[in-house]
Parts: sequence; structure tokens; C-alpha cells
Amino acid sequence: MPLGFGTVGLLTLLVLVWPAGALAQGPTAADEVLRGRYIFGATGGCGCHTVPDGPVNAGGRRYDGPFGTVHSTNITPDRQTGIGTWTDAEIIAAIRTGRRPDGERLLPVHPYPVFNGMAQEDLQALVAFLRTVPPVARRNEPRRITVPLFESVFLPAWLAAFAPRETPPAKAPTSGVARGEYLVRAVAHCGECHTPRTLTMAPDTSRFLAGTATGPEGATVPNITPDPETGIGRWTVEEIAEYLGTGLRPDGDVAGGLMAEVIDGTLAGYKDLVLADRMAIAQFLKSVPAVKSRIERRP
Repeated sequence: MPLGFGTVGLLTLLVLVWPAGALAQGPTAADEVLRGRYIFGATGGCGCHTVPDGPVNAGGRRYDGPFGTVHSTNITPDRQTGIGTWTDAEIIAAIRTGRRPDGERLLPVHPYPVFNGMAQEDLQALVAFLRTVPPVARRNEPRRITVPLFESVFLPAWLAAFAPRETPPAKAPTSGVARGEYLVRAVAHCGECHTPRTLTMAPDTSRFLAGTATGPEGATVPNITPDPETGIGRWTVEEIAEYLGTGLRPDGDVAGGLMAEVIDGTLAGYKDLVLADRMAIAQFLKSVPAVKSRIERRP
């Protein structure tokens, strides 16, 4: 019988806070999968790999960019069309460096430059969980690149000159602002949506988390810096944590669009994060430089 989210959350919390000495034999395979499901939820449920109302992780979601059109890939453990024949190291390399086992470079629609900042222990657990997701036989859509020499010349040059690059910690931080920063930057990859882009399409690090009117899939993405007028400076830490868990804003409005998707997740989402982690995220968001940037929400 599948575990409910409440049970998963409780068991995961026990895995995360259980004293090291209490597990004399080390974590079990079941512990690893539960931890991986938790990390999966902290990414927003890898929703980019799931078509709304479609099979989880089977790919097929369309993304249009200035370079052309791509569809997310099948990351279920299907052996013919998914990642069922990939080794753990190959899956981790794809997550971190954007390279498939055959050497093909992934496009940074998959945010591997920031996923590179995930701790090895969390990636290993994530892989263990991905292997438990039901396999789906669904072949990947071919890329439709419209810019000549994009993959051979322009993309490598862009990655070298402009791409962000998070550095993985030896161990994932476990509490406080450091934990919140790790989750925001490397796992939840909040900057990929909430940080505006420059003319080179690189994140504008001087305006980290300041929002944009031209976010993924054409969405408006709000300013989540602590500016009191245009950001979330008037929200309390508790209100931010509540929003991440329920989608309910302090003014009574609710999250919509892509934010609602990552809060709900697929097999898990932000809503499944324990309160301590949601509070840590809120504390970090309160600590970043405030940027005055009013992003008008579209009706």
C-alpha cells in the first residue's frame, strides 16, 4: 500500500533529525528512498518532467526559447525510453553537469548549473527515489534548434562566460539560514524563475530574486526580496513558511500558476517540507539584499 504524504513527512523528519548514533548500522535502503522523496519534493517535484495530468517524470512538457523548442525528457526508470539503464553516477552527472551517458550536452532548461550545488548525499538519495517511480514507456521528442551552431559553439561559450555555478557543500547544511540558502539556491532553484535575466539570458545576480515579467512559460514572477513595498518585506517569517506549505498569502490570496505547481509538486512538493526547512527558507529570504522591483501580476 502506498505511503500517504503525512506518513512520508513524518518518516522523513525522523530520518533527518534522528541522532547519528541511533542508527548503528547506518541508513537503510528504505531510509534512503524516503530521504530522496523529500529532496524530490524540495525541488518542487521535478514538475518540468511531467505534463500536467500526465504520468509523473515521463517528460514531454514543451519549452520554447530563443534557440528553438525542446521537450522535457523521460526520467522514469523505463529501460528503453527512460533512465533505467543509467548508473547512479551517470544520473548524478546529468543532474550536476548536464551530460548524458553518451556525452550529449543537455540544454540548461534543465538547471544543472545550480543543481551542481546539491550535496552528494542528497543526490544519491534522490537517485534512489527516482528508481522507485513507476516506469513509463514514452519516447523523447527531438529538439528543434533554430539557431545555427547553437549547440556546438554558442551554448558552450555561454556556459563558460555567463552560467551560474553553485558549489556543492561537503555535507548539506541542516538548520538555520545556511540550510535555507542551500535549499533556495541549489535544491529549490528559486533563482531560475525569480531572478531577472540580462540581455545575454544569464541571471542578473545584482537583482537576485527580484522577479520578472518574462518568466518561464511567459509567466510573471514576483519579487521575493525583503523590499517592503515591492517584495515580501512585510511578510513575517511565519507567513512565508505558511505560504510555502499551503500556497496561502497573508492577504488571503492563493498561489497560482507555476508556484502552485511546485508547492503541490507531483509525488511531493514544497508542501511536504517540514516546518523547520520552510522556516529556514523564510529566514534566508529575509536576509538577501532588498531590491525595489514592482512586478505587476497579470489578471
